[in-house]
Amino acid sequence: MNTTYKLALPLTLAFILSACGGSGSSTTPAPTATVNPPTTKTPTTPTTPEAVHHIDPSDVAEYVENFKLQYDALDLQIDGVSYDLSFLEEKRKDNHIYATYEKGFVIIGFNFKEGEPISELLVLETELDNVDEAFADTNAYLVGNDITIEFDDDNAIYSGTLSHLTKGSFPIRMVLNESLTQAGSTQVNVDGTTATITGEAGTLTYVQISDVISNRPEVDTLLLQHVPGSVNDDINMHTGRLIRNAQLTTKVAENSVISSGGVDLFAAGFNRIYTDGAFVGVHSWATSDGVEASKLDKNDALHGAQLTYFREMLGESLGPEFYFFTLNAAPFESIHQMTLAELEKYLLIM
Repeated sequence: MNTTYKLALPLTLAFILSACGGSGSSTTPAPTATVNPPTTKTPTTPTTPEAVHHIDPSDVAEYVENFKLQYDALDLQIDGVSYDLSFLEEKRKDNHIYATYEKGFVIIGFNFKEGEPISELLVLETELDNVDEAFADTNAYLVGNDITIEFDDDNAIYSGTLSHLTKGSFPIRMVLNESLTQAGSTQVNVDGTTATITGEAGTLTYVQISDVISNRPEVDTLLLQHVPGSVNDDINMHTGRLIRNAQLTTKVAENSVISSGGVDLFAAGFNRIYTDGAFVGVHSWATSDGVEASKLDKNDALHGAQLTYFREMLGESLGPEFYFFTLNAAPFESIHQMTLAELEKYLLIM
């Protein structure tokens, strides 16, 4: 079972992908630019226009507690030995979800169109870090046989055997739920007054930042080291609100790389520090049906939650302007590295 909050993924994957990410670079040796705080705390509940949330603020606490319960239930047992599972990626065209465990990779069948698991499992037991390289090693294969799936509340429980060419067969039992894809993969390390975050943001990130705010009052700066995006934008916006309400400074270092949802978190800083050389990248998001947000009418209701968020973080006028800039800067499958002029224009740096 997952005994530490690591990462997770949902079995109902009909969520909207969103992104505002970026990367920026400059020239001279690591100068910094700081956004001075406003004289009063920026409100997080705009009244005009009406705020839109995919997860209502009053429901966030319950949402996070349910995530923790689901996350703790994730489990992979091979031959009676239990392992933690972590989300790696989706292969929607192949109907596969990729996860990692202590000894390699797990490839799980999943019908994305129907939103249902498939009785298909493959385990790659390998020391290789690259899953594509692991596929080339047939000796790594533990092939699932007679896999059955039962459902218990939010959990899908897989049972069956794994067969290896020379090692024989082993029983397998795996418990999955939607937390697998929703958690993200962030790690947060505290050193003095700075908490450094690395990994893809998700619900786990909300839990980690909340823990830092509650239990490490000396921390006043969040260094975004490598945050390529978010697997759960609905909760990521509330993570940004945590950062703003705690008046944390967000910072990118010379070698930082942040994109998409990572930029959303950077924008949440009460102060924002940009170090020359950092990569800040933005792009459009796409609906679960593959429609680019840049193709939607500006008045489409699907923009509502992101517009609410960026009004809170960057202001009533500049927030929407920045949001629509990100949609047109690059398509969903690409990334636009923000220039210094763009960073300054949208007050990500001053």
